[in-house]
Amino acid sequence: MTKKNLFPLGVLGKPHALNGYIYLNHDVYFRKFNLSGLDVFINDEEYKIEDFKTHLKNRYLVKFKDLDSINEIVNFRDQDVLISLSEIDNFISNNLPWPGFFVGSQVNTEFYVQNYFYAEELIYLTLKKDSEIIIPYNSDFFEYKENILTLINLDLAQ
Repeated sequence: MTKKNLFPLGVLGKPHALNGYIYLNHDVYFRKFNLSGLDVFINDEEYKIEDFKTHLKNRYLVKFKDLDSINEIVNFRDQDVLISLSEIDNFISNNLPWPGFFVGSQVNTEFYVQNYFYAEELIYLTLKKDSEIIIPYNSDFFEYKENILTLINLDLAQ
């Protein structure tokens, strides 16, 4: 797997209890999905999330397959967790995939996605051409078909 096909899902926190669970601080977009069974990459090694669960308010725990003790996961703390572009169709909400897959990508002949951010329950993309524009990330403005994100309506953003 090449680095250009990997994207940041989140960062691991401290281990929890003794049986292999560790906190995951992951991108807000993914919090509505069950990540159990997802293949992820940590330090260029592939791992499978065996169990994913909420813990307290807005805290999340993961357990990786075959890592069953605190001693096996203690060194994972503060490590980045990456996901593959091949997972794009598994994380679609409101007809659009996670915007992080498209940072640096063209969305039409003029604009590319420079970044994205969250405000309340909404997602916005920062698009760049000669100058930056901020546009809501929803199906009024964007379309996703055949692994391509396209800006379909710029008039509403101006």
